[in-house]
Amino acid sequence: MNRWMDWNRFTSIYNTNSFTRKQDINSLLDEGRSNHIDQDEERGKSKDEGLKRSLNIFEIICYGISATLGTGIYVTAGQVAKENAGPSIIFSFLFAGIISFLSGLCYSEFASRVPISGSAYSFAYVTLGELVAWFVGWNLTLEYAIAASAIAGGWTSYFKATLGYMGIQLPVFISGFKINSWLQFSPLSAGIILLCTWVLLRGMKESAWLNGIMTAVNLCIIAFFVVAGGSFVDSSNWVPFFPQGIQGTFAGVGIVFFSYIGFDSVATLAAEVKNPRKTVPIGIIGTLGIVTLLYIVVSFVLTGMVAYENINSNAPLSSAFMAIGKEGIATVVAIGSVTTITATALASLVGQPRIFYQMAKDGLFFSIFAELDEKGVPRKGTLISGCISAVIALFFDLDILLDMISIGTLLAFAVVCGGLLVLRYSSSSSSSSLENNGFLMKFVFPNRIGWHVVAFFIGCLFFSIKQKNQYDSSVWNGLLWIFHFIPMGVTFIPFLLLKENNQINEGFSTPFVPFVPCLGILMNIWFIVALPSGSLTRLFFWTLIGMSIYFTYGIKNSLLSKRYLHLELES
Repeated sequence: MNRWMDWNRFTSIYNTNSFTRKQDINSLLDEGRSNHIDQDEERGKSKDEGLKRSLNIFEIICYGISATLGTGIYVTAGQVAKENAGPSIIFSFLFAGIISFLSGLCYSEFASRVPISGSAYSFAYVTLGELVAWFVGWNLTLEYAIAASAIAGGWTSYFKATLGYMGIQLPVFISGFKINSWLQFSPLSAGIILLCTWVLLRGMKESAWLNGIMTAVNLCIIAFFVVAGGSFVDSSNWVPFFPQGIQGTFAGVGIVFFSYIGFDSVATLAAEVKNPRKTVPIGIIGTLGIVTLLYIVVSFVLTGMVAYENINSNAPLSSAFMAIGKEGIATVVAIGSVTTITATALASLVGQPRIFYQMAKDGLFFSIFAELDEKGVPRKGTLISGCISAVIALFFDLDILLDMISIGTLLAFAVVCGGLLVLRYSSSSSSSSLENNGFLMKFVFPNRIGWHVVAFFIGCLFFSIKQKNQYDSSVWNGLLWIFHFIPMGVTFIPFLLLKENNQINEGFSTPFVPFVPCLGILMNIWFIVALPSGSLTRLFFWTLIGMSIYFTYGIKNSLLSKRYLHLELES
């Protein structure tokens, strides 16, 4: 009997239904629309985690700016301009902003309709199932924890540059050194991560106060750079505008995409803002609009001040003034840059332990990450995440980390766009709804909306792969583009034929569905394929590590799995 019970439990855990089980969408939506939420908002408390609903539109936009404007301006802009896009980096930022805007619209509806914590991880759990949710949550580690490590590398470059302008040279064992193209030794990078972790351990009130001051300094320094640098622009530096062609510009998009991860941080605040159905969408869209404008303006001035091939990729803004003999201005910019990147590192470290906290609450990750202290801070999760980020920052090169962050972010955004399609069409994915559209539709496409989304993902991937294969013959290229487009076009048709569900949405609704989420999926996948193949290889091995944790721990401890198993044993 015991053997039978053990075998029954094993087969109940490890089966295909386990991978696709989802948190109930309708109950979450009903909860979000219930009077309990309204009552909680009046009391200033969130039902989700006991968090105080105290943030307004201005505060979450400031949080988004702080989380976003950092190495994107002070490091990545110079790096991509020099190595990939040249002056056309303004289009790299523009295209990345458009992709982020498409994904941001999908994030906004999710945060509005299902105002719970967890961001993309939670959105995937309620629409695409547990396995996809785990995949997204694990790759959010790339977006938060590893992002902090990459940001720390940029902080170190500006800190050393600032001291250099003052005539101070640090010993090598403190300033650090390169070991090879992958590895380095950077005690300063690890030190700033540990310092930010210590601040977060003191409580969110203290860290929020410090973050607010640094955000104000950030905006002042950017305005100062644009005004002061604009007077030294030489238009000849913008020629050639596309030094590596449009391919270089597109390659730059996948890298600068790292600079837009801040708006995802805004979505994690859905359980802590007043009236999230209106506040979070405005916060996300407002953040994206402001930072995109600043990225373009700063990049335009930077490439006008210094020829793209002469840009210092480690500290481009301050070095631009040094190149024209303005040491005093360079020192001011460098000091401000150090402060700004510190705020970005702090904001990046806030998100990771909270993603792990939500995963641990669902039973998919180690329970130690679900523990809170008396201030409501995930102390152990913050400490562990901070130490891991510090180790990564100590040994790994910034260039390697940037590619990994970009691909993890692009994947998360694509999944959220796909999840919105499931959210909108879930109740109309029955077989009867397809039978009315003819035998071909019923035969070609499965009767579950999730599989429609998977098929479209595959079609977008097949279309995007074409960019890697170019031929001399324009006719042959054209025929191949049509050939690669057909699967994507065919898999898009079901979304035009299916009817949206009848769920009432009192908050923000993404316009032009299914076009916006489908275009978001395509553009995210397009730029994933455009990234160097090495980043895909690193993602593959990172995913293997994550899946090993899921199949040995998460799937067996999933609260949703235990709920289903309990019902099966009772029956």
